[in-house]
Amino acid sequence: SEMDDAKRRRTEEQNAGQKQEGTEMKEEAVETADLKELEEDSKPDKRQVVQHDVQVETRDATLNVIPALGGRVLMPLTDGGLQYLVAGARANLGIKKGRYMFEVRIVEAHNPAEPPNSRSNNRPSGPRQLVRIGLSTQGSSLFLGETNDSICFDSEGFFTSEKKRVAVAQRFSREHTIGLLLNLDRKSDNVDTVSLFRNGERISAPQPLPEHLQDKPLFPHVNFKNVTLHLHFGPAPLAPLPFTCRTWQEAAKVDALVVSSTPKDGLFEALFPVGLPDEGTFDWLDMFLEKNPQYTEISDRMIVRWAEQSGLWRPKTSSWKNSNDKPDMNFGIPLMDDFSVRRVLSSIAAAQPRNYIIMEVKSNLINEERQELVRRFCAPPYKKVAVVVMGSPSSDFKERILDLILKEKQENLEQEWRNKKEEDERKKTIELQQKQLADAKRKAEEQANVGAVPKAKPEAGSDNKDGNASQMAIDGEGAKQPDEKGVETEAAGKKDEGGDADVKEEDDQDKKPEDEEEEEEAMPVAELSEEEKKLLFRKKSDTDLTMWVLSNSFPKFSIPEDSEGFDQIRYEWENESQSKEYLKQYILQKKVHCRIEDLQPSDWFRAKWSEWQKVLQEWHNKQSEYKETAKFKEKKAAEEAAAKKTAEESEEKKDEQGDEKMKEEKKDEKEKESGDDIFAVEDVCDVGTGEPLFARFTFEDWALLSLRLELLLLVHAFKKDVSDPERVGIHETHLPFYYQKYYRKTFNVKYYGVESNSALVDMVKDTVVIRPSDMVLEAQLSEEMDSFDIFVKLTEESRRERQRRMDAGDETVKLKFSKPETPPQKGAQQVTPRPYQVTVGGNAPMKGNTGSKGYFQPRPQQQDKGWYAGGNNKGTYGSKGAVTYGGLQGAAVGGKSYGGQQSYGGGKSYGGGNTYGKGYGK
Repeated sequence: SEMDDAKRRRTEEQNAGQKQEGTEMKEEAVETADLKELEEDSKPDKRQVVQHDVQVETRDATLNVIPALGGRVLMPLTDGGLQYLVAGARANLGIKKGRYMFEVRIVEAHNPAEPPNSRSNNRPSGPRQLVRIGLSTQGSSLFLGETNDSICFDSEGFFTSEKKRVAVAQRFSREHTIGLLLNLDRKSDNVDTVSLFRNGERISAPQPLPEHLQDKPLFPHVNFKNVTLHLHFGPAPLAPLPFTCRTWQEAAKVDALVVSSTPKDGLFEALFPVGLPDEGTFDWLDMFLEKNPQYTEISDRMIVRWAEQSGLWRPKTSSWKNSNDKPDMNFGIPLMDDFSVRRVLSSIAAAQPRNYIIMEVKSNLINEERQELVRRFCAPPYKKVAVVVMGSPSSDFKERILDLILKEKQENLEQEWRNKKEEDERKKTIELQQKQLADAKRKAEEQANVGAVPKAKPEAGSDNKDGNASQMAIDGEGAKQPDEKGVETEAAGKKDEGGDADVKEEDDQDKKPEDEEEEEEAMPVAELSEEEKKLLFRKKSDTDLTMWVLSNSFPKFSIPEDSEGFDQIRYEWENESQSKEYLKQYILQKKVHCRIEDLQPSDWFRAKWSEWQKVLQEWHNKQSEYKETAKFKEKKAAEEAAAKKTAEESEEKKDEQGDEKMKEEKKDEKEKESGDDIFAVEDVCDVGTGEPLFARFTFEDWALLSLRLELLLLVHAFKKDVSDPERVGIHETHLPFYYQKYYRKTFNVKYYGVESNSALVDMVKDTVVIRPSDMVLEAQLSEEMDSFDIFVKLTEESRRERQRRMDAGDETVKLKFSKPETPPQKGAQQVTPRPYQVTVGGNAPMKGNTGSKGYFQPRPQQQDKGWYAGGNNKGTYGSKGAVTYGGLQGAAVGGKSYGGQQSYGGGKSYGGGNTYGKGYGK
């Protein structure tokens, strides 16, 4: 009902913030009964009037406006989230001079249903139904009050001019006929003013026009939301004013300017810009719209701006799926966030003849999606034009980009300068306050010291037995006391005077630096560097396409063809052949620098990886077995004894001959070891005496052995799986991504003691290298190999070389790997220290204490469900009633099973069950 609507509107007005541009809005009703009417009746005018019908044309209205009855009834679209967007419309006739009026009447109010899960704080501020009536210049924004090129009254009684909103009028609502009077008559006392009337009665005082609008043609303009409006331009007014006044339709031809949006040939253009992501796409679009304001942009960016202009709030933080082409709506309103607005606008746009520019970065670059967009504008009024914007930009675009970069740089410098100035002022204020407190404290202490008068104490032994003598003595002292006291007072006064002078002198010294005016740092002036002057495109905070969308779509990018349904193809920067060559090179470059998000390992890789894991486990077992043999232990003991002996001899032999002998012995040992041809070994598990070639491998050697195989296998598998000869390999920056995708484990170079991917690859450069020309990983070994022995040989050769350099005193080759913690063996109980005493046995007062959710310790390689291979076992230790604890049969340690039902430590509590140690004390 209307009463409920009024009650809801009052509640919304109380909750909505009424501040704009730092000016507080007042909502009191404005009394206009005592306003003296200064307007006079219009004099007869025999000049020729305009012959053109005054109406709202499609070009000068937002996409959610449906003009009817010759453009004089405006109905809004409210489906699919359009109920939240403000509609705007401007008439086609502007007034340059004279005094004229037009009228607006609210015919119908709409109350679209609210989605149940909308965030209430994200709804637009202000009432649900809104009307603004005003004037604007030709080609200005369709949203009144957004720029300085418009003025308006709104249904809440406010007047907006130069972005300032002030309460000046009474409110108006449904069934009211609202008249707006524009007075540009130089003979009138109210010249250059606008006034508002309701049902023929004045409800606002004349409001002055800004100076910059006084010499420009002004057009009737309305904004509205969830209402249907009737715009009446004459010739006879619906509600006559207290004085006679000509309506807009009766304007003299010399006083008016008629604007027509219909092209001469009757055809409207639908432009489809085709540009590469992050190469000036939206900068070119902004530049084009500034020069051609008659075009209407259709894009997701336009929808976001429209919503923000309508009062919808959107968080500044963006998600991973946010881009310039497809912004993350994130308004908290389902009908806005699910792209319902885009769906409605796409279906209605072609039905409103006007010039469009359809900005879809990805879709305009892909043949199939491009044809789908073109088919929407297949009606006769449209001329479909593809505009290719690729290659080296034009000179005016380069100048525009440099100006934008310089402007952005200047704004950043000014903001830093302001922040620094505010910080300096804050520090000075704090220092001044601290200094004032210190001065006040010092003065208080000095006053306390000066004001303290010491009391005279009687001297010992001055006991007078003779009362008269004593009295005479007192009288005598009393007679002398004034003189002495005067002397003391005078001295004290001089002292105090000197002290005050000292304090004053100190204060003057303290004030000297403050009195001296410090030279204020001038506002910095930004300048472009030589590198910035060479830039062709501007880098923005958000990319045109997300990495996921770009990597999956760029191989399908193409130049438009006539066969796709275009009436014309324009090339803005370079010609057709140059644009095609530029696009080809762009795709080749992206095939190196863009990763394949949906790439999956092939069966060939899985087979090779499974085979390698079996061989690696056999080698580990072989090394362990060999280390348990007597031969290995004897050899190790002999080496330790020889090393000890060598150390003792080095201490004893000081002369040069002894040192030379020791060097010769070490040299002979190294030559003997290096004399073994590693690559001539036929069986790496037995070099001839039962000793494997990898017998001396440590944890670091095994890690490098695995790294060699993993990187080589990754390089070969990538080429097989992409099956694209133009994808030359894995870029160095994408190594962690593909490593995790193939091996399902994290790739962290810091585990190997290095800081970059290139440094890590350099450790196994005998297997894989990074090609300097394009920074792509290149294999040094063929994918066809009979066995994996070559990796052991390469690792052993590297180990010996590293050991030789370390023996020579080169500590830089020492490996500093991070050894992961060894997980507990399968079936072994993990002992967890208890922070409290647990009673076991029949005297236990309760079944358990505290009962936490479990002591989960993740395994390094994504083992989330236990310490067992694969992470899928539910635990085998401590099945219910199967373990004896403390002599109590049938009392399970840890309840249902060790490790609980889902993960180590139990899905419910440590040891499973519901409390810590379920079964203790049963």
